[in-house]
Amino acid sequence: MTPRRIRVSGVRGDYLAPRGWPTPTDQWIRANTFWQPPEGWTPAAGLKPAPKGWRFWTPNKTWDIAARKYYAPLQGWMRASNIAAVACAVALVGATVLQLTILTLAAMLFLVIGLVCLIVFRARRKRMTSELLVHVTTGAERSRNERLAREYQRYILDAS
Repeated sequence: MTPRRIRVSGVRGDYLAPRGWPTPTDQWIRANTFWQPPEGWTPAAGLKPAPKGWRFWTPNKTWDIAARKYYAPLQGWMRASNIAAVACAVALVGATVLQLTILTLAAMLFLVIGLVCLIVFRARRKRMTSELLVHVTTGAERSRNERLAREYQRYILDAS
């Protein structure tokens, strides 16, 4: 099932609406960003619940900007991959111009080093993003519960 991705300006994640669900308002998305509803929850009566294990949120480009410092330890891996790519290109040009087998071997070595660094970078970034999403989702749940409790307390006071 392909979700509808709903992006709201200034929100660090896109809401993924299950098929058949209405589009939430910008206000609802801002108030509930990264909140993961419990299994079986629906936004309105008569709707099918989201499939089991559904992720309602996915980071977007503003997430990367906001999390730049969090991902800073990974920059060395990306820098090493880029340096290896440049070294590979230089070695290949040198091997072509000078017809030296040793430069061809050096180019292949730089290629392998660059790919390894890139694979490590991507794997670690994926793990770090998952860990950060768990942290953000937990915070969103707590904030939402606190907001709902305050709204209910105001409702009780107004009804008295």
